[in-house]
Amino acid sequence: MEQLETAYNRTLTTRKVWKVAIYLRLSQEDGKEESQSISNQRKIILDYLDNRFSGEYEIIDTYIDDGISGITAIHRPEFLRMTTDITKGRIDTVICKSLSRAFRNSGDQAEYLRVFFPQHKTRFITTDTPHIDTYLNPKQAFAMDVSFYGAFNESYPLMISEEINKTFKSMREDGKFTGGFAPYGYTKGDTEETRHKLFIDEEAAETVRKIFNWFVYDGMRMRTITEKLNSLGVPNPTTYKRIKGTKYKGRFPMNDGLWNITTVGAILSHEVYIGNMVQGRYKTISPVLKKSEQVPKEEWVIVKNTHEPIISDELFEKAQSLRVVRHRTPKNRKSVDLFSGFLKCADCKMTMVFRQNTYITKKGERASPCYLCSTYVMRSKIACSNHYINQKSLKQVVLKAIQNQIETVCNLEQLLDQAQRGKIAKTEQNRLDKTLRIKLNELSKMEKIADNLYIDWKSEVLTKSEYIRMKSSFEEKISHLKQVIETIKYELEDRKNKADEITPYLETFREHKNVTELNRAILLDLVERIYVHADKSITIEFKFANTYNKIVESV
Repeated sequence: MEQLETAYNRTLTTRKVWKVAIYLRLSQEDGKEESQSISNQRKIILDYLDNRFSGEYEIIDTYIDDGISGITAIHRPEFLRMTTDITKGRIDTVICKSLSRAFRNSGDQAEYLRVFFPQHKTRFITTDTPHIDTYLNPKQAFAMDVSFYGAFNESYPLMISEEINKTFKSMREDGKFTGGFAPYGYTKGDTEETRHKLFIDEEAAETVRKIFNWFVYDGMRMRTITEKLNSLGVPNPTTYKRIKGTKYKGRFPMNDGLWNITTVGAILSHEVYIGNMVQGRYKTISPVLKKSEQVPKEEWVIVKNTHEPIISDELFEKAQSLRVVRHRTPKNRKSVDLFSGFLKCADCKMTMVFRQNTYITKKGERASPCYLCSTYVMRSKIACSNHYINQKSLKQVVLKAIQNQIETVCNLEQLLDQAQRGKIAKTEQNRLDKTLRIKLNELSKMEKIADNLYIDWKSEVLTKSEYIRMKSSFEEKISHLKQVIETIKYELEDRKNKADEITPYLETFREHKNVTELNRAILLDLVERIYVHADKSITIEFKFANTYNKIVESV
């Protein structure tokens, strides 16, 4: 090592003009602190070169890793570019503000200070404590204080990482956004008061709305949506954020600007679009490794109603229902079949599959869409029959059944309205309200009397035995009154809950009151399942069946 240092120094003394590289780094942890900013680091280094540098110099290049944490050097692109220029002989001097700007890993520090820089005859300088100049003092790379600073700089990110995680956890639980970049469709506030809040970015939000509408109401597959977005030239979320001027890198370094099915699926499943803050979906395995892993959904931090939604809860729920149902759509078809996910064989309860029956007419070959039991088609022709049903006939029957159900519900609504406005209903509501007031008043009086019994005993108005007997009697009456009051409250709450449950049900059916043509949106709103029998008859299981029964009971 002594010989290496001597040769290194001898070579350096023959040089007249030092080829200087300025290295600057701002980590994510530094945030916007002016004392650590890129401009501040540059100012300090230029001042050092002007007033304290030993020898003549020429600044060849400036290398800036902005917003990049420095646990390991291999994760810093500009640092790696600088070392490449060193190996090419383009530069022979590296100057940075401090050891922590260049290294946060004691292994890297030892490797570069003791091996890489000497091997490539490169001078290394820091302006802060410990001040290092490997030309003026080559042995300083091996000094105890330098090693100590290296160990401290390595442990420092781990310490602050734990503190930052605690702070972020508390903020997430309060519904504050802690991410560096807002989800696609939103922007972060640009003031200190609003930087942890989300606001709608209308341009991107419109794309989000289209994705949901195409998927739910137009029956498009996610692959078709992906192709449509790319054909329309809509930039994917990563590219869009870069166009808007952010330094967003995305989870994957390679980005061609195109949409993919994964991104479309992620948007369709993200609760952020209904106004819920969803965070903590990933966690860092280790600050050193810079790797993260997915967190189970039950451990996510979800806070409801923290910002303005882009889509309605109803549209989001429909999308989730469709994502759960497995759609078997032929590759040559761009949209999901009208009845996909709804049809079941009434006997084996397996899915009905779509088929195109072809037949010859005078006008040529014709196709007749139909549905068959999947057990019969794909598993066993003995286990179940084909349960064949023509699509055209099925549409007509289902539409008629839905129209009848809507008419029935609307008639029930009128009867319910009459019943709720009727004398009996009003009388019952008034009776419950009045009884509750009376019982609450009785309870208040009895509790006051019970409280005064002790005073009467101590004042010798009552004997001890009288006090005990009366106290026991009043406690029993108070307990009974409380039970009566709870029963009345429960009955009143139950009446209210029934009304709250019935209202959206009625509104859903009322929305489709004048339907004349069947579409997927109607099926999603009203139908749970359609069972096809062997004789081509069908049984429709409507949504809100329990609510329907409650209306009938109320009427």
